[in-house]
Amino acid sequence: MQENEDFDLGKLQTWMQTVISHAGGIEAGIASEEAQREFKIAPDTLEKIICRSNNLTSTERLGIYGNAYFARLLECLRESFPALAYALGDELFDEFSLEYLQRYPSQSYSLCELGGHFAAHLQETRPDAEQRAAGQIDWPDFLIDLATLEWNIEQVFDGPGTEGKPSLAIAQIESISPEQWSQIILQPGPSLRILEFQFPVNDYYTEFRQEKKPEMPAPRPQYIALNRREYVVRRLEIEPLEYRLLERILCGDSLGDVIQRVAAEAEVPLEQFAELLQQWFQKWTTAQFFSSISSPQAETPID
Repeated sequence: MQENEDFDLGKLQTWMQTVISHAGGIEAGIASEEAQREFKIAPDTLEKIICRSNNLTSTERLGIYGNAYFARLLECLRESFPALAYALGDELFDEFSLEYLQRYPSQSYSLCELGGHFAAHLQETRPDAEQRAAGQIDWPDFLIDLATLEWNIEQVFDGPGTEGKPSLAIAQIESISPEQWSQIILQPGPSLRILEFQFPVNDYYTEFRQEKKPEMPAPRPQYIALNRREYVVRRLEIEPLEYRLLERILCGDSLGDVIQRVAAEAEVPLEQFAELLQQWFQKWTTAQFFSSISSPQAETPID
């Protein structure tokens, strides 16, 4: 940098970060409003701030940092979406990722949030919008489902879990009196998430993790519950009706309201629904989906 009494380190750092992280490249970064607020300079006068070297222009020198910045972001996206990168192939995945970074540039000091809009980006830029509007399901839906699954797995892994905390036992459910039953509210564990897909992406993801080189499957609805236990993200396939029930429970509805609404919507007799509930509660407690039971009329959890 050439000596100039108007330059200070803070302004220079802000300017350089803005320029090298601009999705449009170095010259677009220099011309951006954010960079111009720090230094009103054009690309052809860049040497006033960044000196050239014997072999590289000022723009080329900045380009080294810009390339390294985006290479790091691409690496992070590949780590977040390894199965998606496999499904697309490295070259196409990088193209999608660079388009994504232009549309959704990193806004956080933490790279943990970098891929938060990737599935939305795939939805927004899908090439078959007209066919999808007509109800057709094709490979873009598979990619969106796969990206959604991988992002949620990463978020569950990085988020709060049940380690060191009590979980709901089947004996606690069985001890509930008939008078309390309809009013109770199941409190989910902090890592429980349920997901609905148009493709069996959980099966695909499992085969990918087992290095079986899976191919894109035929469309089939799949419902998955994610939960973390002992610092391992567990993926459990659930039934469609089970998904609807958990969906209402996670909204905070009382169990009585949930059962009546879901059973009525599914047109399942309550006797048959009660048998299913018994099976599901056994599964949920084993998987540690819920932490406790409470009642809207009680200030403390039900023991």
